[in-house]
Amino acid sequence: MAGILCLAAVWEAAVIVGLNPEAREDRAAGSHSTPATARLWSFEELKAHLGKPGLRILDARPKEAYQAGHLPGAVWVDVAAAEKLAATPAGLKDAEAWAAWAAPLGIGPETEVVVYDDQRQLAAARIWWLLTYLGVERAGLVDGGYTLWASQGLPVAMEATVVEPRPFQVRFQSQRLAERGEVLAALGKPGVQVLDARSPAEYAGVDRRSKRSGHIPSACNLEWKNLVGDDGRFVPLDQARDLLGAARLQPGGTVITHCQGGGRASVAAFVLERLGYAARNYYASWGDWGNAEDTPIEGETGPASERG
Repeated sequence: MAGILCLAAVWEAAVIVGLNPEAREDRAAGSHSTPATARLWSFEELKAHLGKPGLRILDARPKEAYQAGHLPGAVWVDVAAAEKLAATPAGLKDAEAWAAWAAPLGIGPETEVVVYDDQRQLAAARIWWLLTYLGVERAGLVDGGYTLWASQGLPVAMEATVVEPRPFQVRFQSQRLAERGEVLAALGKPGVQVLDARSPAEYAGVDRRSKRSGHIPSACNLEWKNLVGDDGRFVPLDQARDLLGAARLQPGGTVITHCQGGGRASVAAFVLERLGYAARNYYASWGDWGNAEDTPIEGETGPASERG
């Protein structure tokens, strides 16, 4: 199947969190069988909750798209600013900077957050993961993009939603983040599995996007596109489970996801959490690993200049 490769057996998981046998596809979302940080909202459920207090809807599309029409009550979130901040040295540890970024969203400890986009979940999942890493306890994604929502005649607003900024208390959830040293320490040892959410060409070293190409030794490859359709709807959980099995990802344990720069890995992390895995996002991803001089790599095709 396209996008599914694995050149080595995955490591036996020693951290037993377990694949939840009760996990099942639930388009209606809100199921208590999945973590509060991986809630998937159906259009029907979200429509029923529009305007209710305690819910913050975030629009992760470009600002001009938001201004042309958005879900009622949705607040625009600056994805580009989040990407830039996360990409700076030690950016993922800068509590003051993240508090300033999040304050305009008006999110408090009791707020439930749901994010949508029109980019096949790439931007929305990135914001979802960053918010949960920053300490938001209840966050999820909309099962489908804005274009699909509007095409079904569901409510759309034109006027920008204005909310009162609120001080945001950053509480980094370090168990959700993996860093290079932790991945290096796991190589050759039982404990975690690594899932590469990039394309098969990137995984094989043919498509070079950093100084070095290839993949992390023993990492399995399941391209993120296999997990979500063009309309932004996630594949059913049974299908996602089969895809992960075909990629030789073992049930249970901790899975480190990565891509080139965190976004595609966030999509994979969301699906893994819904299936009951403990997912950690190696957010710096191949942009970090492939630009380092001494990281072990399989499938490397030779030296080349950095391409971004």
